[in-house]
Amino acid sequence: MAVTGNSGAKCSICNKANATCLCSGCSKDFCFQHLIEHRQILDKQLEEAINDHNQFQQTIIQQKQNPLNSSLIKQINQWETTSIHQIQQRIKECREKLMNLTQKSMNDVEKKFIELSKKLKEIREENEFNEVNLKGFQLKLTEITQEFLKSSNISIREDSKEFINKISVISSNKWKQQGILVAGGNGKEDHLNQLYGPEGIFIDHHNNIFIAEWGNHRIVEWKCRFNNGQIIAGGNVRINRNDQLSYPTDVLIDKQNDSFIISDSSNRRVIRCFRQNSKK
Repeated sequence: MAVTGNSGAKCSICNKANATCLCSGCSKDFCFQHLIEHRQILDKQLEEAINDHNQFQQTIIQQKQNPLNSSLIKQINQWETTSIHQIQQRIKECREKLMNLTQKSMNDVEKKFIELSKKLKEIREENEFNEVNLKGFQLKLTEITQEFLKSSNISIREDSKEFINKISVISSNKWKQQGILVAGGNGKEDHLNQLYGPEGIFIDHHNNIFIAEWGNHRIVEWKCRFNNGQIIAGGNVRINRNDQLSYPTDVLIDKQNDSFIISDSSNRRVIRCFRQNSKK
């Protein structure tokens, strides 16, 4: 803390007109006693700032050493666990359903086969059969065999609709709360470092800003990192002439034709202006 002597001032704490010192940080005067107290307060604040700095540094070190311990990683891990559980549960349900359907199909085939076996036994015991009986028996046996081998009434279907919620990792960049002055800001007169009622703007590939200045009836080109603008159209008397403007509200740059197009509000028109060095 830099201090300077100031014999004509009063202490900001006790208001005594003793020999005081001016603190260059807070711009207040202190007597010797309160200067020491002020210094102690600053020392305490510095110590707190150092502690906060060290704690944050330790947090960064821990995060670098254990990147998988972050809350977002834990959220992904939880999603993984939940999804695996849902998949396993779905697999279990499908497997049980398939086994039940397969068992039922086998039972039906077995029942038909037992009935066919009984008929074959009866024919054989009675010794009364002919070509028609044998052919019918053979067809029935073939039908039962195909039903058993194919199990055509059971299949696996994959649905395209997801039953597990999909997650994604996204990064949302936030705008800074404080902006940077790029044009004007010095009042609302007609000087080249001022703007009065800026309306439409256009930015070219060099980051130069073209401003339709409604209040000064002009178009101003404000080059990147310059403190002053340059009038490129209007800026004189507010009349209806091709070289004048009346409350312009917008401007566009036509790079191909080396010109700019202006919405001239009060004159109820849109005009095109070519640059002075243009060959068109």
